[in-house]
Amino acid sequence: MAFQNSHFSLAYDRPSITMVSQPEIPFDPKSMPGHRSYFETLCRIVSVSLEVLRSRMFPDSSQPRVNEIREYNHQIQRILAEATPHLRYRENCRTLADHIERTELRLHSSYLLSVLCRVSLDPHAHLDGQSRAVIREDCIGSLVNTIEAFVELHEINSHCSRSWISLQRSIASAFLLIANDDSTQTWQLIDRLEMVLADHVYADGDEDQNNRTDSAKHLSSSLRALREIRDTFRARKTATTSSTSSQTYSPLILPSPPSVDVSPGLLPVASAEPNKQPGEGLNMRNILGRVSDVMLFPSMIGKDPIV
Repeated sequence: MAFQNSHFSLAYDRPSITMVSQPEIPFDPKSMPGHRSYFETLCRIVSVSLEVLRSRMFPDSSQPRVNEIREYNHQIQRILAEATPHLRYRENCRTLADHIERTELRLHSSYLLSVLCRVSLDPHAHLDGQSRAVIREDCIGSLVNTIEAFVELHEINSHCSRSWISLQRSIASAFLLIANDDSTQTWQLIDRLEMVLADHVYADGDEDQNNRTDSAKHLSSSLRALREIRDTFRARKTATTSSTSSQTYSPLILPSPPSVDVSPGLLPVASAEPNKQPGEGLNMRNILGRVSDVMLFPSMIGKDPIV
């Protein structure tokens, strides 16, 4: 419950019912640094999430301070360093469960790090140039790690990548990464993520959309939104670099998801103003705002996600 509530609170900037009375971490009597289990380590990561949420309760804490970001970062790194070897190194994984735990922990810890460093992506944040550059690099790296861990998790076991918290965090990270890193490596990673989403959407074949599961229908709108924004950015890039079009990145060709009902605020992403280039004005905040509806659980569309 603490894990789910901390996720919703971080994702939607809402209070958590577990934020004030923090649950104790159930350490094993034989637990020690360097051999913390997956459950213990994930609980400690959730504990840091709750600390971050509590710090946001104070009136003067609208933006995290640089020293606070660094301290939380060091705290997370210490937690990961005290995990059992198979959670830290791929070569120490001996079983399927080991690999699943390692990638899940990488996904969730990277996502939390990206949240902590996200202030560096806001041009209005009060950060000096050097601090912004360092924190921004950490944020972009954490976004990449989140998506890479999710893709690897799907490659290890496709059923594990159906977790809605993992899906939400990976999709949100993808949109934020696109908005802030327009590199070939980013598009290659986004294509890999699209393949994972498409695999879930078309898991039952190309049958009629009405016969698909709610999860598949919902993921199809996430997939469509991701492609729309990707195409908008690519169109803008092509328009501004037409003289070097031979170097334009070519995406993987994937089947288009079925048409779904998407909120009016989501699509299209191209500007309705004729004097603007496609994608102009798409920044971190309005991109995340456009995809907010597709980040809800399928059974909660149109409802408050925290019930």
